[in-house]
Amino acid sequence: MVQSKSTLSDIAKLAKVSIKTASRVVRKEPRVSPKTRAAVEEAIKTLNYRPSVAPRAAVGSRSYVIALIFDNPNSSYIVELLQGALEQARKDSYHLIVEPVDLTSSTITEDINNLLVQSNLDGMVLPPPLCDEPLILQALESAGKPFARISPSISKEVGLRVEINDFQAAQDMTNKLIELGHTSIAYVTGRQGTATTRRRLEGFLSAMANAGLSVPENFILQGNFEYRRALDAGEAILNQANRPTAIFASNDEMAAGLIAAAHKSGLSVPNDLSIAGFDDSMVATIVWPQLTTVRQPIKEMAASAVEMLIEQCRNQINDGDDEASDTIRQLPIDIIMRGSTASK
Repeated sequence: MVQSKSTLSDIAKLAKVSIKTASRVVRKEPRVSPKTRAAVEEAIKTLNYRPSVAPRAAVGSRSYVIALIFDNPNSSYIVELLQGALEQARKDSYHLIVEPVDLTSSTITEDINNLLVQSNLDGMVLPPPLCDEPLILQALESAGKPFARISPSISKEVGLRVEINDFQAAQDMTNKLIELGHTSIAYVTGRQGTATTRRRLEGFLSAMANAGLSVPENFILQGNFEYRRALDAGEAILNQANRPTAIFASNDEMAAGLIAAAHKSGLSVPNDLSIAGFDDSMVATIVWPQLTTVRQPIKEMAASAVEMLIEQCRNQINDGDDEASDTIRQLPIDIIMRGSTASK
């Protein structure tokens, strides 16, 4: 008997079939030849494979279960994301499984494949940065499972897509600060290496360049979408002789960290320093002064992703059509002016 825990990938490899085919046998789906089914069942027996959750769907039916996976340090973003996804799933009579995923894990492909089979998923929702991870996208495509991506950057033709225009949103907020008379503006970036972080930074730099304003290298601060990182970065720049008159943070949690840094440095917000955020999450109205921010419809984006995904799941079952009638949605943003910004 094999003592180590076997995975769906191990079964597929031993039976010399695709993961998608192995999954069909495990789920007792009908579209498998007797020879192939026998090979997979033999591999299952040899490796002592046992899914932790038994497949629940009857032959030819769907499970009415989808998953939302995440790897994001921004708790406010995740809370709103889950609210939107849960409400829409309930409305469409689906169950939603929520699973944290470690993007740096060496077993991420196996983790996704096991989740698909063990929970008998009909599909999956991928928020950033998971929406741009090639290994996850490949695993879902190999398994033949539909998926909806929130704010993706790579492979835009792959899967369903819900997004905002991050570049334009950051550009619009920067222009608002410039209109208030600020010419010395710093910027706090999000998680390094993500498309969202890159697009928002590009929007900020574009607005500054269009206005003929320079951005010193030390005015681009690293925040990783985290309160603590932004607080530390804010303290460092605000204690310099040449400090900015305004700071734009690419999420609200970091903007809240900047407000704390300003208070610790003896500066008044917004009299001495204007601060703007991004998301219009719960944090934006909890801090004082309340945040000027970009309102990103996080709940609506999650709800749209779930709605589109469920539509495609139903299409696959009803007529074998993998295509959803609505594959791309771009939702609008708003600039919300509150007490954390003022004229220079």
